[in-house]
Order: sequence, then structure tokens, then C-alpha cells
Amino acid sequence: MVKTSTLLSKLFQHADPSSALVALQNDKQFSKTDRRNLCSLTSISPSWSTCDQTMVENKNDLCQMLLEELYIPYKFYSTSLKSHPPRDSFDNKKATLPLKKTKCGFWSATDKTKTCSWLPSPTNTFDCVVHFIQSTSGTGVILSSSKILTCAHVIDNNDDDDDVIPNRLGRKKIVMLANSRIFESGCINVEESLDGTKDVAMLELGDEIILSSQMPSEEITYAELAIVPPTSGDQIFTVGNPSNIDLESTRVSRSGTPNSIEFDPPIFHLSLGTCENYTSKKVYDLRIGVASRGRAPTRGETKGILESESTEEESGVIMEHTCWTYWGHSGAPLFNVDGEVVGLHSSWCSKSGIRMAVKLRVLRECFEEGGGKKKKVKKGKKVTKRKRKEEEIIDLTSP
Repeated sequence: MVKTSTLLSKLFQHADPSSALVALQNDKQFSKTDRRNLCSLTSISPSWSTCDQTMVENKNDLCQMLLEELYIPYKFYSTSLKSHPPRDSFDNKKATLPLKKTKCGFWSATDKTKTCSWLPSPTNTFDCVVHFIQSTSGTGVILSSSKILTCAHVIDNNDDDDDVIPNRLGRKKIVMLANSRIFESGCINVEESLDGTKDVAMLELGDEIILSSQMPSEEITYAELAIVPPTSGDQIFTVGNPSNIDLESTRVSRSGTPNSIEFDPPIFHLSLGTCENYTSKKVYDLRIGVASRGRAPTRGETKGILESESTEEESGVIMEHTCWTYWGHSGAPLFNVDGEVVGLHSSWCSKSGIRMAVKLRVLRECFEEGGGKKKKVKKGKKVTKRKRKEEEIIDLTSP
């Protein structure tokens, strides 16, 4: 049996979608078994992997889905890396400014950028971020030589039931680093709850997808989980994948597909922000309840959300932050000023605009249960909560 990494290497080397589709439809280049195996790397319903490919309609539909799930996302990421090298933006310390709270209480995004002098080295921050290069996208972070953390909902299938926690173990994903290296990966551990307060998956790197005869020379670096969680006002930053699909627009293109949207850089996008504290269980349940009712919230419900007070890390169920994020940022690591991972961006509140992230404690549980090494405090070293530096906070949010 041909390895899926070999099949992907053959598929990704085509110059354009048309030639890639022709190759997928050619039984001499990709056999029925090859196409079935490629299905395991997508979020396509498992029933398609066993469909009757002797029927031309089935075969053509399957090949089209494989093209859209695998080749087209790869082409977008690889082209973006060449045309907008994101490492250059990080090296120049150019980042999108934090969200700002408006008079009506909504956290609003800005299109302004800022040169940020305090960013740590990219070696154990930016270089450790990965993007999932399937159609559903997503972001993650390498925390050891072979382990990745991301949000559990990124490891999805099209036929997953929203009301049931699916079995994500064993599911495969393709990840790309900012240096263009591509790997297969498989899910080995999950910490997940239906309410979204636990939303973490751990994957292990698999075979590398080699696209040239020259072996890559860049080493894989990895980030570290922090020991102390951030508190209100602590500066943080994230590197994520905004995705190029405009999901906030009600308009569609002439072809019937969603409009695209431009970001600079379009992938591995750097955003600044702060930890705004943590959401209490009472307020979080209110937000979930409003979102699930299928109607506009009452004035009282909206007021309760906008005027709600946050709480401390110990009693909060999810972290609130002000880093700008978009749809492909799910699973993006939140780094503190020392370059340590303190959370994973997971969602946002549509009524207040605040961004939300899985707490550090949940990340540590998933990482350690999945075989990650537990970080120990050096003997004699006292662990204290980081003090807020007012002058840095003011500087961070200035135009």
C-alpha cells in the first residue's frame, strides 16, 4: 500500500487545480485505493471512502471533494508563504493592534498595526506555530519535538453531531509550518466538553510530505507551556490563520462560492492583546443559552452579557482576551511576554465581541495525559504571578 504522505507529495506537485483534478481522476496515477486512503486525511463523510468508484458520477464527485479538501488549501498556503512571507512581519515586530472596547461595550477590531518592541524570539514562538491545511483550516502549536496542541473542534468531520462529543482519536490532519515544511499528524488525546470550556486536542507528528529532492535543513523547534496563568492586564500575543474566506459577508461571488478576504500577512498573522481575566460559569452559561435559542437576545440578556464582570482564573471557566482573531484562528496559541503558551484561542462572544481561549490548566492536563513532559520549577525558584506594567499597557493600545 502506498503511504498517504507519498500520495500527497504527488498531488501537491501539480501546478494548478485543473491538472491536479485530472490526475486524481486518472486511475493510473491515483487508484481507487489511493483515493480511499486520501479520504482519511479529510473531513469528508467516511461513507465516501467506500463509495462505488466504478460509477463515473461517484468518482468525479469524490475527486472534486479531495481537490477542495486537500489541494486547494495547500495551494493557498504555499502561495501565501511565497508572496507574503509572514516571518518578515514577525522579525520586523509588526502586529495587529488589540481589540478596543467601544462606548456601547462591544469589543471592536481595528485595521491598524504597530511595531511592538517587546516580542520575544520567533524561534520558540512563531516558528512553532502550525496551520492545518485542509479546507476547515485551524491553527496549532508544537510543544515538543513531535506533539501539537490545538482546539478539539479543529479535528472535525463533516458529519459530526454538534450535540455529541465525537471520538476524535486517530483522526489525521495535515500541518504546515511557516518554513513550508508539511507533515501528517494524528490525534492521540482529547480534553473536551460540550459547553466548550474544555476544547483541546493533542496530535503527534507523522511522516513529512517531501515536495523536492532536497531534504529540508531547518530543525523543528517547540514552545513551552507556562506554569503561571495570565491575569487581567497581562500582555499576550497570538499567531494564527485568519483564513481567506469572508464568512461575515452575506454576499457570494458569481460562481456561488464565498467571497475571499485579504489579510497582511494572510497566514501566520501576528496580533497583540491582553488577558481580560476569566468568564464566570454563570455568565458563560448565559452566553451559551442565548446563542442556542435561535432568536435575538432580549435587552435584559444583552445587558447582562455586556455589563457582566469577569472573575479570577481559579473560579473562571474560560479565558477572555483582546487579540484580534478570525475564523481560522481556532487553536492558535496565546503567548506571554516570555514566549510561553498560556492559552489556546477557541471562540468569541458575538454579543460583546470579546475573544475566548481555553485555560492554561486544561492545556496542561491534555498535554501531560498525552505523554508530554511536565515542566518542573527549578529548586529554589519562587513562582509568582506577573505584575502588570501600566506603561507597557498604555503603549500597547496607542494608535
